[in-house]
Amino acid sequence: MRRILVILVLTIGVTNFVKPDTVDFWHVYYNDVKIKEFSQYSNNKEITLRIKDIKKADSLTIMYYNDFHYTLDSTACKTEVEIEDIDKSVFLKGVIWNKGLQGASLKISISDLVVTDRKSPFFAYYYACTTENNPKVLLFKIKFE
Repeated sequence: MRRILVILVLTIGVTNFVKPDTVDFWHVYYNDVKIKEFSQYSNNKEITLRIKDIKKADSLTIMYYNDFHYTLDSTACKTEVEIEDIDKSVFLKGVIWNKGLQGASLKISISDLVVTDRKSPFFAYYYACTTENNPKVLLFKIKFE
């Protein structure tokens, strides 16, 4: 009985500290230079850009990766990366139809974010296989200073 109790306590204790080995992660590139790496366990999911340093041709690229494999041969899975304003209106979207692939990407013009009439901050979201009604995942918040 004592042995079972010890095993039970150790099992419960270990499960509180162990995270899954397949972790979704995403990289953010500023003009093709990686500036941030995030995962689903990242605490500070924020990118701050200085308006005075932004040039008209500057861009942000979001690359999202996961270990989920789509096994349905006849069905493609619509995956999206979206940018919303503070009012939760989607105004930029990148779409990929996955057939055995993982991830999605979106490249946006930073100057389009600065000159838009929408309210900041902006939020980048990821939808895994939107055809299955999966919830959106907050990737990060974009702030300007």
